[in-house]
Order: sequence, then C-alpha cells, then structure tokens
Amino acid sequence: MHTLHLDENPHTRLLNYEYARLKQDDVCSKGHSFKRYPKKMPMSRIRNGYASHPREQHNAPPMYITMPSPNNKQKFTLGSDTMSETSHKPLTASEIGCLWLTYISNSMLRCVYIYGLQHNKDEDIHPLLQGAYEKTGQDMETIRTIFEAENIPIPVGFTEQDVNTKANALFDDTFFLDYLNKVGKISNTQYATFQSISTRSDIRAFFVQCLLSASRLYDQTTETMLEKGLLIRPPHISPPQQVDFVDRKQYKHGFSLVSDKRPLNVIEISHLYTNVETNLLGIMICTGFGQTAKSQKVRNYMLRGKDIAKKHVQLFGEKLVNSDIQAPMTWDAAVRQSTDPPFSDKLMMFHINVLIQASIGRYGVAAGSSIRNDLAGMYTRLSAEIAAYAEDGAEILIENEWLEEPPRAADRDKIIKKKS
Repeated sequence: MHTLHLDENPHTRLLNYEYARLKQDDVCSKGHSFKRYPKKMPMSRIRNGYASHPREQHNAPPMYITMPSPNNKQKFTLGSDTMSETSHKPLTASEIGCLWLTYISNSMLRCVYIYGLQHNKDEDIHPLLQGAYEKTGQDMETIRTIFEAENIPIPVGFTEQDVNTKANALFDDTFFLDYLNKVGKISNTQYATFQSISTRSDIRAFFVQCLLSASRLYDQTTETMLEKGLLIRPPHISPPQQVDFVDRKQYKHGFSLVSDKRPLNVIEISHLYTNVETNLLGIMICTGFGQTAKSQKVRNYMLRGKDIAKKHVQLFGEKLVNSDIQAPMTWDAAVRQSTDPPFSDKLMMFHINVLIQASIGRYGVAAGSSIRNDLAGMYTRLSAEIAAYAEDGAEILIENEWLEEPPRAADRDKIIKKKS
C-alpha cells in the first residue's frame, strides 16, 4: 500500500502533472498501484508532503491519497473518510447522479471494448483496449459497492446481452484508436465536473482517480496516433509579431471584433477544429450503427444523425477555409460494409444520446468563447437542431422501454394525497 501526501496549496499541484508524465505502466491495470515514480518526483519528497521544491514551506492542511496494491481489495480513499467511515454521511443527489451516470456509461463502453478486443489485431491498440476494458469494470465494481452500502438500487445498464462478439468486424483497428482517444477527451471534462460537484471525500477521490485514468488514456492514444501517423493535427497559424489591441479606428472602417469579416482568432479556430473532429467520429458511428440496426426506426434515426453531422462538419469547415485554415479530413474507410449487428438497438440509441449530450456541451462552450457574432449564432442554431434530434431519440427509447430512469426525488404531493 502506497500513501501519497499531497499538499492542497494551489501552488504545489505539480503531482497531478507528474502523474501524466508517466509513460510506462505506472498504474497497474488491476489495482492502480504505482510501480514507479517519475524521476523528477523523488519518493522522499512525496512522503514529506512536497509536490514542488522541497525548501518551500506550506501551512495548508495535507491531503492523503491511498492507492490500493494489486492484491488489496480496499477501495480508493482520500482524506480521513473511507467508504466504511462515510456510512453516516449519505450521498448527495449530485453524487448519486454522477455515480449513476458513470455506471451506465461504463457498462456501455465495456460492450464496445469487448467487441473491439475480439476483432482488433493491432498490437499497439489492443493493450489500450484491454486496459480501458478492465478500468471500466473496476469503476463499476466500486460504484456497486457504494450503492449497496447506501441501499441504492444497482442500475441495469448494459450487459453481455447487448453485445455480440461473434458478429463480423464492423470497424477497422484505427477506428478503435480514435474512439478511445475521444472517450479520453470527453471523460476528462466529465470527471472534472463530477469531482467538482461532489462533497464526500471518498467520492471526490474516486472521480480524481477516474480523471487521472482518463487523462492517461488520452495521452497514450494521442502518442500512439502520432506514432502511426493517424492524428489529425490542429491547424497552424503564423506567429503574431506583437500584442495587439482593438483599435477604435478599425471599428470606423467596418472592422469589428464581433464581425464575421475579420479572420478567426486562435480560440475560435480551436473550437471549430475540435467540433469538426468529433463530428467526423459521429459520422462513422452513425454509419456503422445504421448498417447494423435491426429496427427500421433506429436505422432511419442513424441516417438522420449522419446527415446532421455531415452538415455540421461542412459548416465548421467552411468557417476554417474562409480564414485560409485547412479543415480536418474524414476517415470513411474505417467503417466496413458488414450488416451483422454487434450491438443491440438499445445500446446504439443510448450511445448516440451520449454523443449528442457531449456535442451540446461543446457547442455551448464554443458559443461562449467565440467573439465573432456569426459563430455564436451558428453554435446556438446547431445546438437547437441536435437537441430536437435528441428529443426524437428519447421518444424511440421510451417507446421501446429502453430508457432507464435515474434516481429521483420523492413526489411529496403524491405522498400527501395518498395519505389522505
């Protein structure tokens, strides 16, 4: 058992950065036990509570993170609260919701991963899929333990009935590498949010661990994509010669900071690029799901999603091209011609729903970060479009009794009326 002593001083949070620097198997796939520490972070400094220079003195209270060894079944803990010691601290609604969503999502991802493991032959990608598969199972077991202790029903989620590993290969190996990369990217945002709205220390620690693993997955898959020449690199611009401020004279001559006539700034470029990239993956997923869905309604829904994603890629790409920025290119060849369904219609519909939620979040951030008025308006319109698409998808899920309801607050009015 290794215990890391991490000072909470905001100036000494180098340790999280050091975790991301680990390029070898620093975290055991079965127990998250650190096999080694980075050379720039001596163990003596970690034990003494320093994550920066050893001569610095800090008065902030320390935070302890306990990482279980491979053969130890004790769960990830933080601070003085362990799972056995928090029985008197009931979970908040936000904590239940975050854990519930994590369980459902991980059960879906496990189905995708185990199918990928059955067909993926690339010796560089296969270990990444294996590690992601094992990690989702460990996280589900942790959540199951928490829910059982709190007398909360375990979600049904997705099981072996929702995946057919014997189905013909639907995607090429490169698809799963890109898929893992996007999962790591989306999970980074999700787990950071979950950790920030959790209060119980063991729950916060759990999401810290999930965040570290997601960051590591993104780092590993990005490195692998670079090595294989598969990464669609973000665009480059000529470095500015100096720092500029908006000149009042420019406004008089028709150049406005919010005008759609001025060139894109780097923040706007980054959001356009990211949204092109993720929609390209959405096109591939909708194509594969549309080819293999059993229900005609689901097939039509996937075809509609593919058309929406294509339109969004075109709109974002035009904005980039109009500023002489090259847009990312698609990977159509990653989807094979198989019509043999590897996943249940229920799983495929839920998966698209997850992608839509992530897209709405990205579009909202992009709209708030883009100063040009045409970009903000575009993101708002496109968000409304995919929200309507998501609503139609929810109707299909409800119609087929596929939509699992999250835990909800008691209906007090109903209880009162029943009493009377």
